Amino acid sequence: MQSFVAAGTRGSFLEAAAQLQLTPSAVSHQIRLMEGDLGEKLFHRIGRNVTPHRDRRYGITVTCPKRC
Repeated sequence: MQSFVAAGTRGSFLEAAAQLQLTPSAVSHQIRLMEGDLGEKLFHRIGRNVTPHRDRRYGITVTCPKRC
């Protein structure tokens, strides 16, 4: 869940990884596992940037003031 929140607020897996002191690959892997469990994508991926889907079915709201 920390990877999801960090990626959503930072707008990239690279910046989320730096915040969490992980590799970008580890953040990406954690997000893919969450997406697999939920059966759908959590982020729109555009190049190296990500933005969370605006879907609130899971009761998760992410505010991303920089890039959304």
